[in-house]
Amino acid sequence: MPLDERGKIAAAQLAFYVPIAGLTLYLVFRYVLRRDAGWLFLALFSLTRIAGGAVLLAAQLAAQADPNLFLAAYILDPAGLSLLLLATLGFLGMAGQHTYSEIPRVTVIFRIFGLIILVGLGLIIPGGILGSPVSPNTGNTGWILRRAGAVVYAVVYLLLVLAFFGTFSYRWHLRSYRRNLLWGIGIALPFLGVRIAYGIMAAWSSPSIFGVPLSSDPVLSKMNPVAGDWIFYLVLGKLMEFLTVVMFMIASTVMAQRRH
Repeated sequence: MPLDERGKIAAAQLAFYVPIAGLTLYLVFRYVLRRDAGWLFLALFSLTRIAGGAVLLAAQLAAQADPNLFLAAYILDPAGLSLLLLATLGFLGMAGQHTYSEIPRVTVIFRIFGLIILVGLGLIIPGGILGSPVSPNTGNTGWILRRAGAVVYAVVYLLLVLAFFGTFSYRWHLRSYRRNLLWGIGIALPFLGVRIAYGIMAAWSSPSIFGVPLSSDPVLSKMNPVAGDWIFYLVLGKLMEFLTVVMFMIASTVMAQRRH
């Protein structure tokens, strides 16, 4: 079957994230995790988006439609967002090396944030499976879990924003290149916020991960990533992720470069 708009977006997603994954993996191995886990989680996020795009392309190009392939692609989309939140947490830790990141209380808080993100992921994955052809009689439970996972992501995002502003009390203790990294994170946060907001609307847009039936609300129905308006899916979903990732890469490599 020919590619629809979402299939073409998946192909563009592959083209974008393959070099990002290669670069982040290079940075991870070069620094052997000495710069916290920002690049590691960004690499994992990129690999997740590569996998999601490849699976969706395979599903659309298959001679016979396989609902399991579509299901895997649809679950990877919200599940991968947890890795972008973890990358944000990692870059905040990177910016505070030798300053606030060494404070035990801050370390504990960041670890709690990470655990909350994993809770959200733990809700999203079964939420996608329940109600699907794998478990067709548990659709209401799956919808509850997906919405709960989206809310957890939103709560973590707000906590990360608060943590970002909290780090400014240490800004004059940071070296200039780490301060630049912090500014870069601040620029990326609004893009990530739009993506999180889109994820919440998507979770409420349909009781099924396949987008059938859609919400009776005309706005929410357009926000469904599967059966809604593909323009919103592209701009509020994929483009916001692209911009967040690009900003993280610029902030952690160019802006955070040491200048002697």
